Amino acid sequence: MDTLSPLKAILDSNKIENRIEINTYYDGTTSKYLVFMFPVARDFEEIRISENNQNINSIISSNFMKFRGISNYEAMWSNELRCIECGITVPGQVGPNRLLLRKLSKLLRLGDCIDSEDNTKQEELLSVTLYSSEKESVSIGYCSKEFLILHNNSTRRMHFGDIDKDVQRFPLTIKIENVSLKSQEDAKKELEKITNTLFYQLDLIYDLLVTLSPRMDRKKEQLNRRMSGRNGENSERRNLELTYEYDNIPMKLYWLAQSSVYSPIFRYFALYQVVEYYFPIYTEISIKTKMRNLIKDPIFNINKDEDLLQLLSLARNSNGGNIGDEREQLNITLRNILSGEDIIQFIQKNHALQSYYTDKNWKKLSEHKLRLSDNVGIIDDVSARIYDIRCKIVHNKASEVTNKILPMTKEVSLLEEEIELLEFIARKAIIANSHPYNHV
Repeated sequence: MDTLSPLKAILDSNKIENRIEINTYYDGTTSKYLVFMFPVARDFEEIRISENNQNINSIISSNFMKFRGISNYEAMWSNELRCIECGITVPGQVGPNRLLLRKLSKLLRLGDCIDSEDNTKQEELLSVTLYSSEKESVSIGYCSKEFLILHNNSTRRMHFGDIDKDVQRFPLTIKIENVSLKSQEDAKKELEKITNTLFYQLDLIYDLLVTLSPRMDRKKEQLNRRMSGRNGENSERRNLELTYEYDNIPMKLYWLAQSSVYSPIFRYFALYQVVEYYFPIYTEISIKTKMRNLIKDPIFNINKDEDLLQLLSLARNSNGGNIGDEREQLNITLRNILSGEDIIQFIQKNHALQSYYTDKNWKKLSEHKLRLSDNVGIIDDVSARIYDIRCKIVHNKASEVTNKILPMTKEVSLLEEEIELLEFIARKAIIANSHPYNHV
């Protein structure tokens, strides 16, 4: 009997787009999946159910079709069921989820059973209430069956056994119940508002850091795309050599950026700091060139106060004064480490980058357009664009609430292409400033 047919019939009757996929493996074996589309804001996410999934009957009897996803978070909401549920992360946590529930229960003084040294005799906690009123209830606990179905099968993780019984193997989520919701945007705002308040208090009062889990599907695709292009399989085979060495501080920042693959904002700023490290070097070179040219000018007169003041101004700048604003320093640095042809060729060789910088998406992060046919002007374009995006990441004053790039927003997903270009530039800066390896 086809185990997927009953579930497919329910999806068809509810007019939910779905299809059957058959995967063939290297040993000739096959597996069948039912794939359907789970709505997340204005987009969709594929959910894959294997024909070997032992929980198909439980999936059919669940309320998973009453839920919709929330953009940027591993979260879902239901207008009909008046609830929101989102995955949580506890940075640095070591040990099973039950330890966090016991810790929360102890901190919030919800019972003294967790103080017992004989943990085997305790009644296992399934959830801990953080806040409760006549209007709404907020709790942290093992996720719902519906969350597991949609989360587990969208990320293609291992199954959690019997989803009707093995609750204590589920991931933890925060649940907000008895809330009135009309749209995905309502659900997202309510989720952020409540968790910002409660999680901040947990951090300040109890020194317990809890955060909302980001939606990982798109980021994993970006990471896979990025890593697949850099696996070295098609590279020319060369022996590794100790020929050049690179500046320590920029390399630390570079490795920090590379290890932050799931934090585009952090990666972008770390790569920017790699380039920024070299601002003083190239700006001082520029100033020395200006001083030299001024002195060599036949009309320069050392006995003329106006000329001397001009020279002193340049000298003062070169000794740590105002050596130009950051935008100008960035432009000077770029012009010293690479050419316009380098940038254009890099973009043209990358189909995704070329598509990004020629369609409408590039406007969503910055109004500075790259002139891909101008070998000279593109340096100015790239410099202005990088600096503009950097400011939208760094400058977040209360009076500057528009056009910012903030975590868990749609703009963050567009940073990937910008990161690829900035990473290319950061590498050029490191290479340009390398020096012969010291074997001593």
